[in-house]
Amino acid sequence: MTSSSKSRSKRKASPASVSSEDLEMSPALKQEVMEELKQLFMKGDLPEAKRRDNIVMTRLWDTDLRIVDALIALEIFKSRSEAVAFLTHEGIQAKSELVDTILPAIEQIEEIKRQTREQAVTALHRSKRKNKE
Repeated sequence: MTSSSKSRSKRKASPASVSSEDLEMSPALKQEVMEELKQLFMKGDLPEAKRRDNIVMTRLWDTDLRIVDALIALEIFKSRSEAVAFLTHEGIQAKSELVDTILPAIEQIEEIKRQTREQAVTALHRSKRKNKE
């Protein structure tokens, strides 16, 4: 381990402290880092050819955007869209237990809303008929 890599490993770099200088590295090191990152990020189940038809506008924190841009600079992803789609999917997968709990509850809520809407419409129609008589 070189003295510069020792000093880098001693200081804890937060996403906010990543600078363009930190991303500059020798071609061999860049290739090694790229391969490791590709292996890390491509463990997910998002096939490259999987079509994404839904557009979502979002605001990101500066630190998160720097990470997304760094992944693009390292050629892990081709675009911000691709990177954010992948990271969103991975986040949902990582919280699958929570999602599995929430989805049935959402379905129940939607069913209650549907039933309540039907009852309200029926009550309104009855009210209109009474007013006409």
